[in-house]
Amino acid sequence: MLRFGTSGIPRSSARPGTVHGIRRARELGLDHLEMAWVNGVKMSDESADAIREAAREHDLTLTAHAPYYVNLCGAEDVVERSLARLVETGRLGARCGAQSFCFHAGFYGQQSHEEAGDKILEGLRAVTKGLKKLKAGIDVRTELTGKPTQAGSLEEVIAWAAAVPGVHPCIDFSHRYARDAGQHNDYEDFAATLTAIEHTLGRAALDRLHVHISGIQYGPKGEKRHEPLVETAFRWKELLRALKDLNVSGWVVSESPAMEDDALLLQKTYRRLK
Repeated sequence: MLRFGTSGIPRSSARPGTVHGIRRARELGLDHLEMAWVNGVKMSDESADAIREAAREHDLTLTAHAPYYVNLCGAEDVVERSLARLVETGRLGARCGAQSFCFHAGFYGQQSHEEAGDKILEGLRAVTKGLKKLKAGIDVRTELTGKPTQAGSLEEVIAWAAAVPGVHPCIDFSHRYARDAGQHNDYEDFAATLTAIEHTLGRAALDRLHVHISGIQYGPKGEKRHEPLVETAFRWKELLRALKDLNVSGWVVSESPAMEDDALLLQKTYRRLK
């Protein structure tokens, strides 16, 4: 089963706050919400408990997106702060009842991809160790990123998941399309991506997959900006067909600027597939 939702509180929510966002998502007919903590993780345990109860009451699953300012292959002090942010995201996410949280692993900078990857693996081991110590049961997911200067190609996020128990990929198909300047944009490519995940990580990876979808613009340097699905050249309908044909389950998060409109469009289109 695939659940569909928004990245952040639906724009049409009458009141701010995740609890009200959960209620609005359910009113719209959505069954998932990603808590967009991209500007920082700031929440009391009491607020997290209220979110957990609201999600349970409305049968809504939750995921979270960690802050953007994470770089596991940066300078030592940057990595130290990044690890703290990731562990706190996982701790609070688990307390909210989220099943998964994703993040951008970092930037290559002047390092080789291999050097950056080694640092990221070290960081991932530290994050999973920290969450295990806190008994925070939540998936740690490195996101497939939208620019070639960012660590997080398809091959990398799969390899990191294979290397570190408790780590999984978050597959942003729109990012992959933009990262490689418009490649990987038809049914065969989407199916091949899913098959590659299953080949290395096993069928369980497709039974619990964290997916991001949006319309997207790109240039020579990869991702430029997100755009509504009705305006994009990204072939999202073919992606939904591949997800259906390969019987993928998990969570599909709309990162579109047309937030809930596109989440509902994705859900409606998917449910019509035979």
